[in-house]
Amino acid sequence: MTPLGATSLVPADNTFALLAVFFGITAIGALLEKTRFGRRVSGVMLVIAIAIALAHFRIIPAAAPVYGAIWTYLVPLAIALFLLRADLVSIVVEGGRTLVAFLFGAVGVAAGAWLGAQLLDLGPFEAQYAAVFSATYVGGSLNFAAVAEAIGFRDPSALAAGVAIDNVVGLGYLLMVGAAASWPLFSRHFAWRAHRLTDVGDQADAVERVPTVIDLSLALGLAALACAAGTAIADALGQPAYAILYITLLMVAIATLGRRWLRSIAGPELAATLFMYLFFALLGAGADIGAMLGAAPALFAYVLIIFAVHVVFILVGARLCRLNHAEIVIASSACIGGPPIAIAFAVLFGWRRLAVPAVATGVLGYVLGNFVGIGLFEALVR
Repeated sequence: MTPLGATSLVPADNTFALLAVFFGITAIGALLEKTRFGRRVSGVMLVIAIAIALAHFRIIPAAAPVYGAIWTYLVPLAIALFLLRADLVSIVVEGGRTLVAFLFGAVGVAAGAWLGAQLLDLGPFEAQYAAVFSATYVGGSLNFAAVAEAIGFRDPSALAAGVAIDNVVGLGYLLMVGAAASWPLFSRHFAWRAHRLTDVGDQADAVERVPTVIDLSLALGLAALACAAGTAIADALGQPAYAILYITLLMVAIATLGRRWLRSIAGPELAATLFMYLFFALLGAGADIGAMLGAAPALFAYVLIIFAVHVVFILVGARLCRLNHAEIVIASSACIGGPPIAIAFAVLFGWRRLAVPAVATGVLGYVLGNFVGIGLFEALVR
C-alpha cells in the first residue's frame, strides 16, 4: 500500500487532477453498476475497489488536501440534500403501519450494535464501528459518512473494511429477506390484512421530472444554508463536532414547513449521490488492504449480531401490532438497504400499496440514523 507522503503519478497537491480522477472513478463505478455484475457488487464497492487499485500502484496518493475538503464540505451537503425529502407530515401519514415495523427494526439495530460491542472485541475502533454501522442500518450510506465525520472516525483502512463488510453481509441479508417474502410459513404467520397489498396508490405511477439548473441551484443553496446555520449553532453551543445533528434538524424543519414547494424541486438526490461516490473514492485511496483483511472476521460476526437482533425486534413488534409479512419485508429492507431496495421489493412482489411507505420509512431512516449512531457512540465511550 502507498505510504502517506510517498510519490504518486498524480501529486497530492494537484487538486484539479485528483478531482478529475475521482470524477472518472465515479463515472466508471456508476456505469459498471448497470451491468449484471455491477448490480450484484454495487457501485460503491466498485468505486472503492478502483480507488484502492489506483492508490496501490501509486497513481493517486493515499492522502491529499482535497480529501479533507470532501470530508468537511461535501459529506454534510450530501446528507442535507437527501433530507430535502424528509417531510415529517408525509412520513407519518404515508408511512402508516410500515412505519411502525420500521421503528421496531431501528430499535433492533441499535440494540444489536450495542450487544455486539459487548460480546466482541472490535479493537481500538469499537465505539466508532458501533456508531457507523447502527447509523447506516437505520439510515443509509450517507449516515455512515456523516457519523464518521462527526465522531472523528477518519481511518481509511478501518472505514473501507466496514464498507466492504456492510456490502457483502448486507447483500446476503437482503437476498434472504427477498426469499423470505415468498415463504408460505412466513406469510401464513403474518397474514393480517395482506389481501390489500396489491391496491394501487395514487402516487404509484408518478414520474420524476428531469432536474434543471434552477432545481439544483435551489437544492444546493438550501443545503448550504442549513449546513452554515447548523455549524454556527453547534459552535455556539460548544459542540462543533456534532454539527451534523443540527444540520439534520434544520433540514427536517425546512422539508416539513416547505413540503408543498419543495416537492417541485427535482434531482437533489442526484447531487447527493455524486458527493457520496467521491467520499467512497477517497476511502479506497487511503485504505490499507492488510488492515482491511485483518478487521474482516470480527466485523463479519458483529454485523451478523446486528441483523439477528434486528430480526427479533421487528418480528416481535409485528406480532404485537398485527403487521403482515409484506410490511415486515418492506420495513426491514428500508432499514438495512434504504428506500431503493424497499421500493424494488414492493414492485417485485406486486405490493404497489407499499411503494410510498417504502420511501417514507427510508427517508425517516436518513433523519434518525445520525442521532442513533452518535448516541450509541457517546454511550460506549463513557
